[in-house]
This record gives sequence, C-alpha cells and structure tokens, in this order.
Amino acid sequence: MLTLSSSDNGSMAAWRWVLRAPWRYLPPALAVAVVVVELLAALLPGFLGGLLILSSMFALWALLFTLASRLLLLRAAGGRGTRQAAAVDLPPGVAVRHTILWILASLLLALVHSAGGLAGLLLAGAVLALLLPGATMVITSGKDLSDALYPAEWLACLRRLGPRDYLALSAWLFAYALVYLVLAGLLDSAPASLRNALQMAWWSGAMLAWFAHAGLSLHAHRAEDEEGGPGDQEVAIPSPADPVALFEYVMRRGGDAALHRKLARSLESAGEDRRALTHGQVHIQALLLTFERPTEALEQADRLLALDPDFSLDDPVVMRHLIQTAGRLGTPDLVARLCRNYLARFPGSLVAADIRLTACEALADADRLDTEPARDWLDALADHDLDAAQAERLHRLEQAAARPRNR
Repeated sequence: MLTLSSSDNGSMAAWRWVLRAPWRYLPPALAVAVVVVELLAALLPGFLGGLLILSSMFALWALLFTLASRLLLLRAAGGRGTRQAAAVDLPPGVAVRHTILWILASLLLALVHSAGGLAGLLLAGAVLALLLPGATMVITSGKDLSDALYPAEWLACLRRLGPRDYLALSAWLFAYALVYLVLAGLLDSAPASLRNALQMAWWSGAMLAWFAHAGLSLHAHRAEDEEGGPGDQEVAIPSPADPVALFEYVMRRGGDAALHRKLARSLESAGEDRRALTHGQVHIQALLLTFERPTEALEQADRLLALDPDFSLDDPVVMRHLIQTAGRLGTPDLVARLCRNYLARFPGSLVAADIRLTACEALADADRLDTEPARDWLDALADHDLDAAQAERLHRLEQAAARPRNR
C-alpha cells in the first residue's frame, strides 16, 4: 500500500510555495479572465462566441503551463527565491506541448465519461494519473509530444524518482482531480460563468502545486541520478581502453568525477565524437552542480566546442549557469562562444537580451567589440525593450564601441 508521509511534506511545501507571490495571483487572475471571456462571447454570434472561448481557453492553459513548467524547473534546480523564476529558461514550445497533452487527457476523460459514466471516468482518471507525471516531465525536459506518449519514457521517469515518489505524484494528481469533480457537482446549479471561474481557480492552483511538487521530487533525487544503482559494486567498471563499453556503463550507472574524466579522455582519444558530445551533456552538468568543479567544467566545454562549434547543453538553465561561470572565471572568448550557441539553441528565451549583453561585454573585455557578431547583438539589443539596468549596460557598450571610431 502506498504511504504518503513523505509526499505529504512535499505537497505541503509545494502549496506553501504556490501561496507566495507572484504565484498566488495566477488562479484568481485566470478565474477573472474566464468570466470576461464568457461575457464577451455572449455578445457575439454563436460561432464567433464559441471560437473566442476555444482560443481563449487554449491561451489561458498555455499561460498556466508555461508558469507551471517554469516553477517545476525552478524547484528541480533547487531555486528558492521567486525572483529566480524569471531566469528559468524553458525549452522552446514546452508550454504548447503541455497544453496539448493535458487537453488530450481532458478530452479522453470526457469521452470515457460519456460512454462509461462515473465508474469509467474514475478508472480512466486513475490510469491517466499514473501516466501523466512521466509524460509531463518528459515534455518539461524539452522532448517532443511523441516522446511523452512513449511508455519507455514514462518508465525512465519512474526509475528516476523511484516507485514511491512517482506513485505519490500520481496519487496527489488523482486527488486534485477528485476535488475538481466534487466542486463541479456542488456548483452544478450555479451560473455557468461562476462555475467555470471557480473550477479554473482551483485547477490552476492545483496544477501549480503539483508541478512544484514534481520539481521538489526531481531535486531530491538529483544526487541519486548521478550515482550508480544498488548493484553497481557487483559490476566491473570497463577499462578506458574500451571507450564504448565505458560510455555505456557511465551513462547507465553514473560515476564519480574521476570516472567521468577518464571516459571523456578515452572518447576523445578514440575519436568517438558523437559519444563524447552525448557524455558532455551529463559530464558538464555534474561538474557544475554535483562535483562543484567549475574550472574543469569550462575546460570540458572548450574541448567539446572544438569537436562541435555549435555545441550547447540541452538544459537552458545549466547552459546559462555555465555562461555565468565562464564570466566569473575570466574567459571572455569562451563566454562569447557559449552565448552564441545559447541564442541559437534557445532563440525564444526570455533572457535572450541578457545573454546578448553578456556576450557583448565579453567581447568588449577581449577588445573585439567591433566584430560582426557584436554589431549584430548590439543592433538586436537596440530594438529590444530593456529594463533600466540592461539599458545602462547597453549604453556603456555603445560608448565602448564608439571610442575606436572617434580616435
């Protein structure tokens, strides 16, 4: 029988987070938006009113899942300050894919309810509650919707969290859905706009709490992800002379900093560029976040850029952390290259302006502000809506760029 004692703590911590600003303002804001949309739709002809409701609901759900995904990634990275949420980068299209996933789940439940009644609805809800945690995390990691519907990906998430914590997330999701159904029954005779607004307020708050809970669970298991499984001591570690076998071992079971370093050098010597780039994704993140070896992380990033000039980490949060680390350790050329690849990998990032400023500042430190990339970034920044601090940074860069031409 599943026990939820540890999950209780995770769920309560998630709700405490959601009840803090700015997250607490989202559920009532979405509820008001629902009322406004329905009032406007009532003033339009039937087809146009229905189209307005459909498009508006999709937009509201997209907003909800954008913020929920941001909250999940923030908590998974160990962030505690709400101001850090603005610095969390989402993989492109993640909100749209989440919206589609959860709309498909809702439509499936509606179809089952119409065909099988309440019993069918509860059974289908229980099954979806088992599948949606894995599918949601797959999408949040930047993978496609098709990957989120692939059972092997769900099982990978279950192994990552462990059955107890994964099933706890499923149980809380099912509980939140049951509260939604009870609320719908209690409000059955209420005006439609009020009923829909209250249901939206509850569901958006529950989603934020559930996504935060998922992020907390991921953060708690991060160290376990990078360590080996229970039987690691029973399996012989392959020799660096067999880089492919060692690669399979490390990618499946993890290892300490020394083992990762041996694998990186072994793959490099053997010319296994593709595997070296794949391992680099794990290696650099481990060096930054687990082993706390920033200098070694930058050295490894430099080697991978030599293999592939377009190399970028798949996780935008860790990629930005790598850029900031390069800046702190005084490697402006590496900062500029990493910023260039970040912008190419995540063109729609909410912090793209800050990345461009960082890249230009690095080139200024290297006396290369008159290069074509720097001019392109400065032109893009001139057309961007910057805050006061960013505008001041841009002004200093423009002054620095003008000095050589005035001599």
